[in-house]
Amino acid sequence: MANIKDLVADVNSDEVYYEEAVKETLIEPGTYEADIVGLRRKLNTKTKAGYKCDIYWPRYKIAEDSPKSANRLVRDRGQFRFNSPEARNKNIYYKKFLDAARIPLEEKEKDGKIMYLLPSISADMIEGKKALINVYHEEWSDSNGYHKESVAKLLEIISDVKY
Repeated sequence: MANIKDLVADVNSDEVYYEEAVKETLIEPGTYEADIVGLRRKLNTKTKAGYKCDIYWPRYKIAEDSPKSANRLVRDRGQFRFNSPEARNKNIYYKKFLDAARIPLEEKEKDGKIMYLLPSISADMIEGKKALINVYHEEWSDSNGYHKESVAKLLEIISDVKY
């Protein structure tokens, strides 16, 4: 049973607090060697424009011999694979990612045009590869406020030999 003094103190107290979440320091922008250590994906989703797509977020671990940010984790900025026929031209960035990741593409000719079959990415296709990444800061605002975080872009695979 509650003590009467505690109940009175609760009613009379006007102390209300907000505790600021501790944020990890940002990784300094630049080019780093890293290992691909994970993959998160969201399949069959719709963009704000209404296009159906799959989204992939590889995760990189900066090399331990890096003078700055050694062993820090950073996520990819996000790779969109558009499934809607009207958005095929938007797949150029996904194709560039597949080329940089050294994922082979099947080439077909259709109506005199060269078409590339763009496969879905699975963890076993990329995890364990050594890569060169470019880290930068991404900023945005939403209903939760202003956000700034470090994200990466895959520049190239420097070794297919898994660690």
